[in-house]
Amino acid sequence: MKFNKTRSSLIIILFFLLALVACEKEREKPFPDPVHFFESELIASFKLDDILNLLNDFGELPREISLFIRHDVLVYRIIYETIDLDNNPVLASGALVLPDIRDPMPLISFQHGTITEEEDAPSWFSSDLYFTAVLNASAGYIMALPDYLGYGKSRHLDHPYEHGRSLATASRDMLRAVREFDNLNSGFSANDKLFLTGYSQGGYATMALLKLLEEEYRNEFRVTAATAGAGAYNKSEFARYLLEADQEIVHLNTFLWALDTYNKVYRIERPYNHYFNEPFATIISEDGVFENPELNPQVLFTAGFREGIISGSDTEFITALADNDNYDWKPSTPLQLYHGTDDEFVYYFNSASAYQAMNERGAESVELITIEGGNHATSVTDYFLETFLFFSQF
Repeated sequence: MKFNKTRSSLIIILFFLLALVACEKEREKPFPDPVHFFESELIASFKLDDILNLLNDFGELPREISLFIRHDVLVYRIIYETIDLDNNPVLASGALVLPDIRDPMPLISFQHGTITEEEDAPSWFSSDLYFTAVLNASAGYIMALPDYLGYGKSRHLDHPYEHGRSLATASRDMLRAVREFDNLNSGFSANDKLFLTGYSQGGYATMALLKLLEEEYRNEFRVTAATAGAGAYNKSEFARYLLEADQEIVHLNTFLWALDTYNKVYRIERPYNHYFNEPFATIISEDGVFENPELNPQVLFTAGFREGIISGSDTEFITALADNDNYDWKPSTPLQLYHGTDDEFVYYFNSASAYQAMNERGAESVELITIEGGNHATSVTDYFLETFLFFSQF
């Protein structure tokens, strides 16, 4: 009888110890299973000497930047889950560019500018557009570059050009996937510093992402600082300006792309001959927005559409434009806006009106960096160098 009691006691103790070990193992499990990260593939690597040689060949950047270039660089293609325009789950992709070191490093989300070719998407990493990501990574930053919807893994979808919400959610979920990949991979580690940046469409996407994270995900993401270059943040004023113009507009076909996106995304679904005079409505319908040969808005657009936007009577389309305005809000994150005064693609008033509206709302950490005489192309270098210096302060 005594033996049975002892045996029972031992069983109870063993059971308790096993449960304790199981609980301890559960506590030791450092991170939950991935929710957004799906898979990764190493697609490129750069040795330090090769990066320095490429920097010397690049020609547009000061040679002094080579002082910051210190590390080999690895490039991964990341597949992750995000949402489509109807909030359904969809797989998307992007590039993760990181220094080949083990120390914790700050993370930069870089939103790319307008592209029209699939092979220019970041996850292919075949374009010179992303050499700056290699430089930043070699200087000690982890770089996350989302493709957005419509490119890479999600190329079966139409790209929702200049649609703020989907640009922001695709970029947000790329950040989530990078964090999860970080947790699974002992090869790199992100510290608590998070930066956002982008130029042109990337500047607009960055502003949309910052607004989304500050207003809806403040408990999940704390952005250290952000820069946005030459983005079309004031969609409403941009549309009115173009439709009042009586001259050739060099970037008019990209505006048609945004118009086409809003017509579909907001289910306005008007026929092209509502927006465009013939024969342009037929040409655009059959061949696409970039085959439009007419660049004068007075000739291209119907009088009814122009008047509806200018007078404010076209409330349906004006509402769609306003839903994509990202200039009139109050960011708390340190933010620098870069814009050339002679920008012929995205007019300077986009950044000027954003700076004014944000200050009127009481924003205390927003700066407007005006690049005198800079156009859309020549202002890129100033934007890149000043962004690098700005982020290095934190």
